[in-house]
Amino acid sequence: MRVVSLSSNGHQSSPKDTKFASLDELNQDLGPQAQYGRSKLAQLLHMRYLTAHVTSQHPNILFNATHPGFVSTKMSTADVHEPYPVLGYAMSHGMEPFKKDQFEGAVSTLYAATATKNSGDYVCPPATIEPGSELSNNKDLGEQLMKLTRELVAEKTDARKKGCPLKEY
Repeated sequence: MRVVSLSSNGHQSSPKDTKFASLDELNQDLGPQAQYGRSKLAQLLHMRYLTAHVTSQHPNILFNATHPGFVSTKMSTADVHEPYPVLGYAMSHGMEPFKKDQFEGAVSTLYAATATKNSGDYVCPPATIEPGSELSNNKDLGEQLMKLTRELVAEKTDARKKGCPLKEY
């Protein structure tokens, strides 16, 4: 079984002081690029966390994150104008000839979903394994992300009172 999460090289724009320490930290307005980067960092860390905690016990379950490349999507042609009114125009129109279409953007994800042999990889276009940023390889940061995730899910869903056994993964 293969589980693939769509990350991005945008994870490199996550603030270097990212700790995943509290909900207050997550709610800080860091601006659109840093917020996006932190969300993509979390996806990559999650796959690596699952690799460490699940694949070691179940070697036939592989968890990988992918980067699609610079793809022509609604986000890069229309939604980009809200956070970046001027620069967004350059991104949506000026860069359009350099963007991949959705089919080309799916190659790394299709590779991770069908052909990978390892777990915990970061697959970039066209089907290349790359290391990712320093933060994306920080096992302690991944552990902290999942600790905070468990705490927030338990708090927000009232899972402990309902008897939901939140597993470590």
